[in-house]
Amino acid sequence: MKYLHAVKGSLIAFVIFVLVVVFLPARDSIPNIDLVLTVSTFLFAILCGFFISRLNMRFDKIIANISDEDSYWLSFYRSSKLFGPKFSNKVSNIIDECYTVMFNSDVGNFYYKDTTPYVEALYKELDKLKMPASKKSPVLFRVLLDCLVDIERTRNQSAVVTRERLTVGQWLVLGLLAAIIVFCLLFLKLPLVYSEVLTVLLSTILILVLLIIRDLQNLKLGGYALSVESGQEVFESLGKLRYYPSFLIEDGTIKVPKHVKKYRLGTGGKKNGFKIVTNR
Repeated sequence: MKYLHAVKGSLIAFVIFVLVVVFLPARDSIPNIDLVLTVSTFLFAILCGFFISRLNMRFDKIIANISDEDSYWLSFYRSSKLFGPKFSNKVSNIIDECYTVMFNSDVGNFYYKDTTPYVEALYKELDKLKMPASKKSPVLFRVLLDCLVDIERTRNQSAVVTRERLTVGQWLVLGLLAAIIVFCLLFLKLPLVYSEVLTVLLSTILILVLLIIRDLQNLKLGGYALSVESGQEVFESLGKLRYYPSFLIEDGTIKVPKHVKKYRLGTGGKKNGFKIVTNR
């Protein structure tokens, strides 16, 4: 099922409101309805402004954390090459498995829990690592350890920030205020073209604002999943094929770039299962 992002959702709402305005007969104005509209609009604007501001800060913070985490993973892998191919190959496979789990798990849904075993696996590999007799070895080992510490820090920050979501009660309040505003607009409209056009446009904008808040909360602003390319470049740096979960392609939140000729398609069957696909 395709993800219905804000623009598409508002277009559907636009069609519905056009039909409602056309077929709903003009009614006598209800006393004090303009006052109800003013108060409802004022409250709706304050709440939406607050929630959009908070969610947008959350969105930007998560993007920053993901890009930082990707860079730390790459730094860890490239630094591991200094300890020989055997160790770096183990690191490469662990990071590859970790990233496939990241893509299979939504950023805001068990992201931290599902990837924790792979971070622990890297700590174990560091514990088993036999360093060559070189003055640089302790320094390089410290670099690897610092990378893991930074990875843990960004992962923890992402885990905390992604939990900031609107509650059911907050959604109900926004929905109720939007419904009251639309109701008032329909009863205040005049049997004139400009009045009907304004009613449709204002009602559609209300729905657009609500859907933008939903997209920000779901980390799918514009209908696309968050920071996909950054993670895919990690796969390429590891010497692996890109990995795209089938369910994200099916719902339209991920698109495989045309320049990618071959990639791994997550089958969704067994854990981390995939098949090699050629992009034509």
